[in-house]
Amino acid sequence: MGGPWVLPWSPTACSSARTVIRDVLPQWGLDALVPTAELLVSELVSNALRHASGPIRLTLERVSDLRCLVSDGTADLPRPTDAGPEDECGRGLTLVDMLAARWGCEGGPEGKSVWFELSGDDPCAPRLDGEGKGEAA
Repeated sequence: MGGPWVLPWSPTACSSARTVIRDVLPQWGLDALVPTAELLVSELVSNALRHASGPIRLTLERVSDLRCLVSDGTADLPRPTDAGPEDECGRGLTLVDMLAARWGCEGGPEGKSVWFELSGDDPCAPRLDGEGKGEAA
């Protein structure tokens, strides 16, 4: 397990979380997951900054491949929304749902954790380069 890392309650929190991803995943032999993990952790951290209260913590777990948890001090669980074409927000959890092998949220005594899992071995797992599930052959 890696962390937890306490992230600053500021716009630099997303950058700090991406740095952790870039530092830890190659050490675990998960280099190929870095771009997707960076994107998804940025979404979860920005959601915490926008909708929750601190502190924000990032924890990485080596499950079958990777489980990433972003925890905050608010018990309110996130809800995916249907963002319209003109909406400036509301797409983050939809993106997590599309790119993660699995995701969810758990309440705890000090708030909640929103997590996602990525798998490098799943041939159907989505990837940012366009390969993966949902692609026509």
